Amino acid sequence: LDSFLKKDLLVSNAVFGFILIGLEKLVELKFECPCSPTWNRPLSSAFFIVPAIIAFILMLIIQGCRCDKWCRKTVSLSTFVPAIVWLILLFLDGQYFACAMTDWKGSFVLIDKAAPQKWCEPISEGDVTPQELMLRSQEWIAMSQVS
Repeated sequence: LDSFLKKDLLVSNAVFGFILIGLEKLVELKFECPCSPTWNRPLSSAFFIVPAIIAFILMLIIQGCRCDKWCRKTVSLSTFVPAIVWLILLFLDGQYFACAMTDWKGSFVLIDKAAPQKWCEPISEGDVTPQELMLRSQEWIAMSQVS
């Protein structure tokens, strides 16, 4: 399997892509935004950065070292594919970006309305109503998916 994956870059990237899709679905089930302005961005950033770096390193290991200049360029470009796929999956999900952008304290709850969605429901009302904050969260999810 190792030699097969090293020979064909397309196959190794495709296999890794499917693994990342499964991993993102598992992480999505376990992800809980802390709903704390202090921790939202660091936690969400970790979900974006750490798995992307791990995927990049694993692709370097799987593909091994190459001797000539052309192969080195091919390896370096193709090793970024799983990391980019991971970032695309997280942006398409949207809840990680919405969590990072949330700047109010609350509790992470599931809304049953149109499509099931999780968001940080505010603990106390301030200048902005909970409905406006929910709309803001939905806009962030849409903005994440568009980007």
